[in-house]
Amino acid sequence: MMVSFRPCLLALLALAIVEAKHVDYSGHKVLSITPKSEADLEFLHKLRNDYSVDLWNEPRYSGVPVMTHLKPDLVNAVEQALTENKIDFDVAFHDLQTVIDSEKVMNAPSDASQADAFDFGKYNEYAKIEALIQSLAANNPSIAKLETVGKSYENRPIYNLRITSGKSDNKPAIMMECGVHAREWSSVATGAYLVNKLITQYGKDPQVTKLVDTYEFNVIVEANPDGYIYTWTTDRLWRKTRSRSSIDWLGVCRGADANRNFDIEHCGVGTSRKPCEEIYCGDRPFSENESRAIRDLMISLGSRIKAYFSIHAYSQLWMTPYGTSKKLPPNYTELSRVGQIGVAALAKKYGTQYSLGSIANIIYEAAGSSVDYAYVKQNIKIAYALELRDTGRHGFFLPQNQILPTCEETFDGLMAAVEALQ
Repeated sequence: MMVSFRPCLLALLALAIVEAKHVDYSGHKVLSITPKSEADLEFLHKLRNDYSVDLWNEPRYSGVPVMTHLKPDLVNAVEQALTENKIDFDVAFHDLQTVIDSEKVMNAPSDASQADAFDFGKYNEYAKIEALIQSLAANNPSIAKLETVGKSYENRPIYNLRITSGKSDNKPAIMMECGVHAREWSSVATGAYLVNKLITQYGKDPQVTKLVDTYEFNVIVEANPDGYIYTWTTDRLWRKTRSRSSIDWLGVCRGADANRNFDIEHCGVGTSRKPCEEIYCGDRPFSENESRAIRDLMISLGSRIKAYFSIHAYSQLWMTPYGTSKKLPPNYTELSRVGQIGVAALAKKYGTQYSLGSIANIIYEAAGSSVDYAYVKQNIKIAYALELRDTGRHGFFLPQNQILPTCEETFDGLMAAVEALQ
């Protein structure tokens, strides 16, 4: 019997057309589910595997809430199953679209005459971020240089802002990358705040002046420009790049997780080979322009890199290698010493508490990350991934009064860690 593929093809084409419109999350609910046993954790994994439920943080430990995004047709059934299984949950967001709409209002300029101004107390669109880093470099040529280290899939520049005083050919270097996961807006906000403070406070702030004199800072404020723009124009919860995989020949499921795409146990633990999954590792190592750009900057800086930081959100974690294994790295004692100094400094201003540990032990096992690649393949022995505020109450939607404090405290923690390097 001949099978017709036409209905399936039409459905996929329709999906591709819908994707081009702004994704509407009306009726979508976000639950904060608190597992109390291994069975509860298994329930959450089953939800994701069987029903493609979007878990915003990994179900790893009993007592740690998991932000769980549910489509309207799953809400009643999941809530009923949770009740029947006596699994605790609260409603974090009753209607996700309302939250997204409120965030748009929050980020709008309060004064029309300031529409183009950069506000560090709000999230800023990509054009403003690009304008900020361009102006910082143009207005401070003695300590700042903007360079393109790659191009995104959609041909946007991936910028590195090089910040240092004097000649830097032989200076020890610090490398930081932000925004590789598109929906983690606070990571990008923190990167923008960090470069602005390093540049504008040089010669004024003693700590900044000392560190810029000592080190060459290399900061990628936005590592995934295509994805970030897409979160503003089309889908606020987009995570991946915007590439087209050779596996997904219709291009319906676009993008890969650039932080699962590095050549370190590629497509191993904590990744997926399915292009539609959020943690899709790509069809080969460094298939993504974005991960290649980060790699190429690492290689160009070479042995000068003394510390590497990958900035993410959320969970309030300061993490060392490895993500591929629960085994601790050989210099974990030193990683822990520097990390603890960073965590303590971060907590001083607002009392924000971070947990310190290796990626696999404190959050989840995940292969193909930039931090493991930096540590193992590029021999950068001080390497961390940070997960910024909060621990789950707001997730990716930090209220406005937390944006600037997040930037400030993260800057304090990072600078203290850099000061603590031997």
